[in-house]
Amino acid sequence: MSANWRGLLKVFCVPVWLAGFLLLAGDAGLAQAPQGKITWDQSRSVYNRLVRPKEAPATVNWDERITQLIKEEPGDTIITAVGDMIFNQKISDLPDPNRKGLFRIMQEADIGYGNLEFSINEHPELQRPFYNFRAPREFAWEVASIGINMVSMANNHALDFGPEGLKECLRALDLTSITHAGAGATLAAAHAPGTHRVQSRTTRFSLLSYMRYWTNKYRSADPNAPSLATIDPAMILVAKDGKVESVEGPLEGDVQAMEDDIVVARRHADLLMVSLHNHDVSHHRVYGIQNKTPANDEIMYRRAIDAGADMVLGSGPHVLRGIEIYKGKPIFFSLSDFIYQYRTPDKIPIDLIHQRDTELERPTNVSVWDRRDTPETMEGVLVRMTVNGDKLRKIQLIPIAIDDEGPLYGVPRLVTDQRAKEMFEKIQKLSEPYGTKITVKGWYAEVAL
Repeated sequence: MSANWRGLLKVFCVPVWLAGFLLLAGDAGLAQAPQGKITWDQSRSVYNRLVRPKEAPATVNWDERITQLIKEEPGDTIITAVGDMIFNQKISDLPDPNRKGLFRIMQEADIGYGNLEFSINEHPELQRPFYNFRAPREFAWEVASIGINMVSMANNHALDFGPEGLKECLRALDLTSITHAGAGATLAAAHAPGTHRVQSRTTRFSLLSYMRYWTNKYRSADPNAPSLATIDPAMILVAKDGKVESVEGPLEGDVQAMEDDIVVARRHADLLMVSLHNHDVSHHRVYGIQNKTPANDEIMYRRAIDAGADMVLGSGPHVLRGIEIYKGKPIFFSLSDFIYQYRTPDKIPIDLIHQRDTELERPTNVSVWDRRDTPETMEGVLVRMTVNGDKLRKIQLIPIAIDDEGPLYGVPRLVTDQRAKEMFEKIQKLSEPYGTKITVKGWYAEVAL
């Protein structure tokens, strides 16, 4: 192996199987940079090979719209919530009005929540899986810059860089004053709430975070080591029409542990949020678009409310799911994606992901270069909630779309009024089984409490 190849594999922390693939590939697909370093030829990647005409800019005064939206009454506390954030390149300074305005809504809020589905650490050599979801320590300030100051950490990428990577990520968040929950230096710490106080307010806002996965691979093996708060699967056999069927659902003991956490946290919190990162099945496209929560999984969301949670924030399926107002409290079964920079040319070659990723749909007679994520994956919603007198008074929904090609791949933006109308129709349809009423106000909507 040449020195250049050894250096390249070291920089990218390439797994053994991928190293073999690269050696077999030889020099195909590689370009020589002016500095003499080998780099990846990304000319045909989704970053550079655009397959759709550029969308004409909408004649919308986003600044004026948002100024009207964010008007407050005395005593109001504003919470914004978004879904999964896979994030590693700076976007807080983008000048586009439909992006700048989106971040403004979050920056103007008192609490900005999101699911942190990447690691912040300085140890690329600790990478475990194929996906390189990592940013350096100082990137925590970029997370704060877009308006995020509270994150859930119980998800299937929190340990991508092992226990040491997780500990360093928690430290970076602490130094940036970003409240976190769901992961900790011990199992007890992972089950403890993160609490945030808003300036000039006496209300205590707390967050608990849990991951429900379709296997128990993330269950803590050592309660004294870095751990995640998990709700693991259970399998039972049922007799139906003379046949025996296997039925899967969340483990009762883990749901009870969540309820105990909620009861304890409730004693010290005026408003308690619970995050559930739900992977009830694999993302493999054989399961289709996973926009409906299985009945057995709905149980844990409602039991969180029964135990004392004021709202449940769902993420994980990477698509939107319905909204339920249960006993007067909102359950967002999935907020979908928010920032989806999971293919970055300088970390993992984009086109290798297109070939290797079994989660991506690959129709017959379609080139690997033309494959894109499903439209449902590249849209989500920002929830804006108004709390006054320790009570939730208003829920507003702001739809967002995520670029799926070009240099801003994975970056969210506000959508056109026509796209907003289509998305609200989808959300309303997904929420119909729960009897939820959504009133469209043009570019945003309100959920009836």
